[in-house]
Amino acid sequence: MGFRLLRLHGYDMSPEVFKNFKKEDKFSCYPGQMIEAATPIFNFYRASQVLFPGEKILGEAREFACNFLQNWLACGNYLDKWIIAKDIPSEVRYALEVPWYASLPRVETRFYVEQYGGADDVWIAKTLYRMPEISNNVYLELAKADYNKCQLQHLNQWTDIQQWYKECNLVDHGISIQFLKHAFFVAMASIFEPERSKERIAWTKSLIFCEMIKFYFNATSFDKKKISEVDQRLLSNLLEFLHQLSTDTAQELGKDIRQQLFEAWESWLMTNTEKFQWGEEAELLVRTINLCAGRITSDHIAAQLEHYRLSKLINKICHQLHESKSRKVSIEI
Repeated sequence: MGFRLLRLHGYDMSPEVFKNFKKEDKFSCYPGQMIEAATPIFNFYRASQVLFPGEKILGEAREFACNFLQNWLACGNYLDKWIIAKDIPSEVRYALEVPWYASLPRVETRFYVEQYGGADDVWIAKTLYRMPEISNNVYLELAKADYNKCQLQHLNQWTDIQQWYKECNLVDHGISIQFLKHAFFVAMASIFEPERSKERIAWTKSLIFCEMIKFYFNATSFDKKKISEVDQRLLSNLLEFLHQLSTDTAQELGKDIRQQLFEAWESWLMTNTEKFQWGEEAELLVRTINLCAGRITSDHIAAQLEHYRLSKLINKICHQLHESKSRKVSIEI
């Protein structure tokens, strides 16, 4: 678990340390023991999830731990020799079914609130004992209160988003209520903190505007000479949204993002309308979210080759994920 935490916080951790736990084709968290327990292997599996390409030892560790945990779940004997906890099987099942890179923080939190045993958890060594600094009911109640507070804010924002949807008549621009739900859910599950509500709304509305613009040009007989004839409602709604973002950021954070914000959207629009091939929304979304949070990228950083490569990589990955999802939906239909 220490390896996982340090790597997730940016420390340069070598995976070679895991060779100490390997013997032939098996891994053992505690060498010499006759029977492996699920909880150490579960932590071992979670550590192996943060591997980089080419880290063979972590790939082998993940495969071993995954097979072990699947067999443990299948056998139905959920006793563990290190801890008596409320619902370890559900924790393991969630981790196996939802890979770390695909797990949404707030969804995982909701499940863990149900799985956390609080003061009822008992640890096993030479004697049975409790660890109140790790497992106690105060943490559990705080987690529930925090979750309910966030959820209330999210529900209020969802009401506001639906009102905005009706006032702007977005259904005429190709936006279904299902897509609206999807856009808000992804933003809410990824940026859930109450103090980041503006970023959450910026993400949701930016994604909606990208879809509306793509819908307009895909549904219209495209002619470069008619770019100025873009639906006036769509254009005025977009300009109002960008103006509101820049105004709110200036008032709340004292930072002027207007020029960079408008340039980002102008660049995305011009690039895509010229080649009539829509993409690069990921970079636009990230820039919009960062700008409305007051994180302004200097011209020096933006001009660096590493920044350019990272932006292109993000766009490519997100585009391929979107295409993969679209193909899957088509096959299911």
